[in-house]
Amino acid sequence: MKLYLITGFLGAGKTTLLKNLMGLFAGQKIKVIVNEFGREGIDGALIESTGASVEEINNGSIFCSCRIDQFEESLERTAAEDPEVILVEASGLSDPTSIKEVLRNPKFDAIDYQGAIGIIDAVNIHKVIETARVCAKQISVSDVLIINKTDMVTESQCKVIEAMLSQRKPDTAIYRTSYGKLKPEWLAFDQEKPDGKDEAAYHLKDVSLRKMTIIVRHDMSLYQLERFLKMVAEDTYRIKGFVELEGRTMLVDCVGADVKMTPYQGSMPHINRLTALAGRGLKMEDSVARAAGWYPDLIDFKQT
Repeated sequence: MKLYLITGFLGAGKTTLLKNLMGLFAGQKIKVIVNEFGREGIDGALIESTGASVEEINNGSIFCSCRIDQFEESLERTAAEDPEVILVEASGLSDPTSIKEVLRNPKFDAIDYQGAIGIIDAVNIHKVIETARVCAKQISVSDVLIINKTDMVTESQCKVIEAMLSQRKPDTAIYRTSYGKLKPEWLAFDQEKPDGKDEAAYHLKDVSLRKMTIIVRHDMSLYQLERFLKMVAEDTYRIKGFVELEGRTMLVDCVGADVKMTPYQGSMPHINRLTALAGRGLKMEDSVARAAGWYPDLIDFKQT
């Protein structure tokens, strides 16, 4: 059974690309493992809406020593189902450099690791490459790099990103795309099989990464929620979740200062509970507390 790892920083478009990637294996038995750093699972529900078989691992990175056992157990269960293709979407805050170390375990001999697909956010890569340590780690482990959201930047900006990636990961194929679209030939990358010793071991928790749960009361209006999010989003890496307000169900998806709320139909594991993630240099807690002060009876929050 073939295994592909999808990696990339928060908001790069991993879930959208994953859905498109599944289309390349139409007719084959596919199993998807989704990892989210937050306590509340969101991406798993988005993928399950396609009818795919999904398993979630939340509240940390699957490559961290605190979650590696869960990942290995999930892989064992997945292998027992004998799928033809395994797709693993790593958390946007994960350091996946230990993937080959994990797969070197003899109990995973039936899994043929194809490589890592690294998704690059053309809009925000320059903001996170220097501030988020895991961003560079994700690039270093990738066997192909796909620059997403190229429709939102100029040709000259794309060339700058390509040059930066080539410098960090020489001899790695780099492609451009938008909306997570990809071509089958992009997966024909050649990478070293996990038969040697990796420099990276399972990584420890990055104490600079923080997460909060923002609880939205049912009587808040969509307009009020949007105003609240615009006050806090810039001080976070990502805010994501489902809300049900004014009789409408919406997917909240904020990447940095970019606030989006779009209509949603499908299964929702957690309603009116948003996961907010931040890292070094971002004053998420202060911003959320200050903004919540404007809506004392409509917003609650807690560190998770």
